Amino acid sequence: MSDDLRRIYNHCDPYKPAADDFYLDCSAARGGGMLSQEFIRRLQLADDHLSFLFAGHIGCGKSSELAELSRRLEQPPYGQPPYFPVVIDTNEYLDYYDADTTDIILAIVTELAAALRDRLGIELYDNYFLRRINEVKKFFLSEVEIAEGELPLWAAKVKVSRLKRDPDARHQVRTALAPKMSSMLDEINMVFEQARSELRKKLVSSDASTLPDFVIILDNLEKIRRFGGREEGLDSQRELFVERYSQLAGLAAHCIFTLPLRLVRSTDGPQLAQRYDGDPFVLPMIKVCERATRRPFQLGLDQLQELLRKRVSPCSIEDVFDADALDFLLAYSGGQTRGLLTFVQSACAYSQQLPIRLQAVHRAAQQAVRTYSTSIPHHHWQKLAELDMSEYRYIPGGDPDFLAMLENLSVLEYINGGEGDPFAAAEPWYAVNPIVRELGQFKAARSSLSKVKSP
Repeated sequence: MSDDLRRIYNHCDPYKPAADDFYLDCSAARGGGMLSQEFIRRLQLADDHLSFLFAGHIGCGKSSELAELSRRLEQPPYGQPPYFPVVIDTNEYLDYYDADTTDIILAIVTELAAALRDRLGIELYDNYFLRRINEVKKFFLSEVEIAEGELPLWAAKVKVSRLKRDPDARHQVRTALAPKMSSMLDEINMVFEQARSELRKKLVSSDASTLPDFVIILDNLEKIRRFGGREEGLDSQRELFVERYSQLAGLAAHCIFTLPLRLVRSTDGPQLAQRYDGDPFVLPMIKVCERATRRPFQLGLDQLQELLRKRVSPCSIEDVFDADALDFLLAYSGGQTRGLLTFVQSACAYSQQLPIRLQAVHRAAQQAVRTYSTSIPHHHWQKLAELDMSEYRYIPGGDPDFLAMLENLSVLEYINGGEGDPFAAAEPWYAVNPIVRELGQFKAARSSLSKVKSP
C-alpha cells in the first residue's frame, strides 16, 4: 500500500471538522449565505448578547463551518474586533441518551474556564460554580483526588467529563444541583461577567474602540436523543430547545447552539424564531442536480471536486481517481460532505494503489446500500416514491415520517438560492437520497405508484 493512499485515507476522515487548509466555502452551491459571515455581521450589529441557532443534516458540514467561524472570530480581517471563541464538543460531556440542563451548564462553565487558562493564562476563581463543583466532586472523584484539596475550575473540565460515562454519579450530581437551578442560571451569568472582565484586562489595548468578548459555540447539541426524562427523539429535542428555551436563551453571552433539522422543519419550527434571536441558520446539502430536470448541477459537482482536491494534495485528483470513479462518488454522495469522505475512505481501504478504480468505489457504497435497504420502514417506501415523482418536491409540513427521513438521511434538503425570485430562492426542496433511489424496494414502490397514476 502506498504512502499516498495512506495519507489520503487519513485526510478524508469524515468525523473531523475541516482544518483551515481543507476548508472550502460551498455556500454558492448550497444556495445560502456563509455561516461565519452572517453570524459575525449580527455580532457587530447587536447591542445585546446573541442566542443563535444553527441546523442542518447530519454530516452536512456543520462542525467544519463552526471551526471556520472560530478561526474568523479569533483572527478577523484588519480593522475588525477579535473575539475569544470557545468551541465545546458536547460529545465529550453528554450521554446523548440521558442528558439534562445541569450537564450542559457544567460543560459550558468548565470548558470556558479551561480555555481561558490554557490560551490566555486567565484563571476564574472565587465564584459560585467553583464552590458548587467542590460540593459535588465527591460523586465523581476518587478518594485520592478528593484528598488533594480544592478542585480549580479550569481543572474540572476533565473531571466533569467523567460524568458522561458514570450514570450513577451523573444522577447524584443532578439531584444535588437541581434544587439550585434558578440560582445556577443567575450565577453562570456572573461567571460570564467575571470572564469578560478578565478577558478585557488581558486583551484590550489603549487605542481599542471595541472591547473583546467571548463566544460560546455548542457543537453536536443536536445529537441529544433523550433529554430531561422525555421520550427519545423529537419530544426530547422539543423539551430542550422549545420548552426550556429560557435556560439557553437566558445565558448572558454570545452563544451558538446546534439543533436538529427535523425540529426546525416540524410544526414547532416557527416558535424557535420567537424564542431565540431570529430564524435558525440552516446549512443545506451541496446541490448536485437540478430540481426539476435532475440534470447535474455543475457548480455543486465542481465544489465537491475542489473539496476532494484539497484533501488529496499534493497528488492531483486525476492521479487519485479514475474519471468514472470520481463521477460516481460526486453523484452518489448527494452533496453530503461526510458521505463523500466516507466513500473515499472506504474506497482507499479497497484499493492497493492509486488511482482508485470504479470497482473500489462501488464496494465503498455497498455498506450504505445495506444500511438503507434494511433500516427504512416499510411504510416509508411509498412516501419516498411520491416525493420523487412530485413536480415541486416539497414535504408535507409536520409529517412525522418525512421528519424521520430527514433524520436518517433517506431524504435530503436543498435550497436553490440565487438572485431571482426571493421567495423561490429561499424555499427548501427535497430529494430522495441517490443511494436509496437505486434500491429495489424504492424502484418497486415507484413502479407501483406509476401504475396507479397511469390512465
